[in-house]
Amino acid sequence: MLTALLVVLLATAPIPPPSRETVQEVPPVQARTGQADETAEPAPDLLEDVVVEGRPLAEATTDFIDRIAAPARGRGAATWYRTVCIGVGNLERNAAEFVIDRISTVVESVGLTPGRPRCEPRVFIVFASDADAAARDLVEARGRQFRIGVSGTDLGDEALEAFQTSDRPVRWWQSSIPINSGTGRVVSRLPGQAPFSAGPELRRPSDFGPQAITDGASRIRNPVRDDLSQVIIIVDIDRVAGVDLGALADYLALISLAQIDPALDPGPYDTILSLFSDGGSPPPGLTDWDRAFLRGLYSAEQTDESPRSRLGEVATGMARIVRGQQAGEDEAD
Repeated sequence: MLTALLVVLLATAPIPPPSRETVQEVPPVQARTGQADETAEPAPDLLEDVVVEGRPLAEATTDFIDRIAAPARGRGAATWYRTVCIGVGNLERNAAEFVIDRISTVVESVGLTPGRPRCEPRVFIVFASDADAAARDLVEARGRQFRIGVSGTDLGDEALEAFQTSDRPVRWWQSSIPINSGTGRVVSRLPGQAPFSAGPELRRPSDFGPQAITDGASRIRNPVRDDLSQVIIIVDIDRVAGVDLGALADYLALISLAQIDPALDPGPYDTILSLFSDGGSPPPGLTDWDRAFLRGLYSAEQTDESPRSRLGEVATGMARIVRGQQAGEDEAD
């Protein structure tokens, strides 16, 4: 019964992005169970730590990305290409519209276009009272959407098992596809896709032609980019009780737009990803550090042959953006 309900909600009833007037009427939940109140001292500012401790900014951004990023195995950091459509299920309509609108604002901030009303959602956010059951039901009902069947498109079987048994307040599964940036074609042939080239007879696997096309690749540069194709997020309603809805929506925005490690440890950084960390006082929404990360991710030139170097491009771009933020703050002062 739960499977049918979730599939119907996600597949047939996408929620159109609301007007900003509607969102303003939806008050975020104010209570924060187990968290410091508004009079508590703010969390340490990472940008000040970089200056006071003399820690190189490039080292800090690299460490942050190492802590939180989890691209598919052997691939670079995947991003959405041009547009992204958000869908929310099992949540009261006004609250769902608030979440969609808040995420859409972040989508626009990185240069993407939110999906039009009634678009087919590529980011599915499900609120569930039994998150384990919801995860198992979704994997059973949409197995091919979790495991596409091509290497380098997800985190593998062990991660999928962890997705179904996680005790975290929010769990997610992300899939990506390698795309030739010059032609826009999928590089790896997907299950059910017509062969790239084939002989007159199809008797052996080799008769279907190559499994991948890498036109224009070199030992240094690679024309292949990694596009996010789907993100499935399950929110455990009981475990997020009392969390500010705006902060939760910003948390969901970050994991909707970037390949974040499901077992992440954000460390000492001033980030919305610390929303469910033990101790401390998490920020009320996306921080300047978070925005610098997203801008660095979506502006990075992801053409290096080495996946590790591609993440390095993100760290370099993030550091440059943080320096710009600091310079702007200094000028304002």
